[in-house]
Amino acid sequence: MLIVALVAPSLAAQTLGWKGTTDASATLFFGNTSQWVVAGGSQLAYSDSAIEVRGELHADYAQTATDSGSSVVSRRAWLVSLGADWTPYALLSPFVQGSAESSLQQRIARRYSAGAGGKLSFVQKPDAALSTSLALLWEHTAPTVPDSTTNLAMSRLRWSLRLKASRTLDERVHFTHVSFYQPGVSAMRHFTFTSTTTLAFDLNKTFALTSSLYDTYDSEARGRGARSNNDGQLLLGLRARY
Repeated sequence: MLIVALVAPSLAAQTLGWKGTTDASATLFFGNTSQWVVAGGSQLAYSDSAIEVRGELHADYAQTATDSGSSVVSRRAWLVSLGADWTPYALLSPFVQGSAESSLQQRIARRYSAGAGGKLSFVQKPDAALSTSLALLWEHTAPTVPDSTTNLAMSRLRWSLRLKASRTLDERVHFTHVSFYQPGVSAMRHFTFTSTTTLAFDLNKTFALTSSLYDTYDSEARGRGARSNNDGQLLLGLRARY
């Protein structure tokens, strides 16, 4: 009865059933710096009062011109994630999640993670939402260039703290932000931090123009051979909702 009482007030503010989005974004630099970047992603979810299941796919690719006139691949990454929440519209809901990813710029050949945790929802309204979650994850990372002397291919346990917020600023303008802080359980100095902030302007009920800022920090990226631990990009694109 307690679960029903926590769920019932928020159901009217949510869209039940199937829902999804697909994004396509790009940037182009020319002149002194010649580079182009394309990125895309899709999200699909089903939800009711008892469970929410969701899947996500993201990928990006970039080429940069060199002084010799040739081009090199400067970015190539993809991420697939799956998850399920029980009583997703309750104040507190447990969940499980898993993901697989690869990143040329961060020198990650493969990274797998899986775990479980709980989500606390502070606000659930038609025009605003705010939640945080804490999970314990098992993770395995294999570098692009294995190095047996440093044993960079390794498994570890991580904490995963997430903050998610959304707000309708106007009838057509929507703001969303998601950030993850994931330190190692036994060594918190080894951590990752990812942040995605998007501003969307509705063209109609289906399509919206988007401006998205992505930022990722991996404290061990340079140890795997990356140029920097930090990796970010600003993209302009188009979103379709269905």
